Amino acid sequence: MASPEILNKAAASFAFDSGSLVFISHSTNEVFRFAKKEEPFILRITEKPRAYVGKIKAEMEWVNYLVQNGVPASLPIRTIDNQFTAVYEEDEMCFIATAFHRAPGSCFNRNDPDLWGASLFPYRRRIDYGL
Repeated sequence: MASPEILNKAAASFAFDSGSLVFISHSTNEVFRFAKKEEPFILRITEKPRAYVGKIKAEMEWVNYLVQNGVPASLPIRTIDNQFTAVYEEDEMCFIATAFHRAPGSCFNRNDPDLWGASLFPYRRRIDYGL
């Protein structure tokens, strides 16, 4: 998990107040939301070996290219150094920070029966494999 120091460095790199960070989830990455000039953004912290930095930079370039060419996706934002990634090392671990404009909408609640089920998957059919 990213330490408060890593989160503060990410806030400085992407020029936002670290006090606005709100934890969303942790699976492959740690994901937070934050506000910058009252606009919502997403911060993603990836803990990987340093060899992954180039791959994540390429991912951000690709997503940026897609958005610039009309594909609806969350636009990555650049650091104060005009980069799509910020890399920090702490205790021999590498943390790669990326940030995006937040997509409109709300987080999905799979426990809400009005949202989860046939209304979300209208074309889903039960398949009987005869097992």
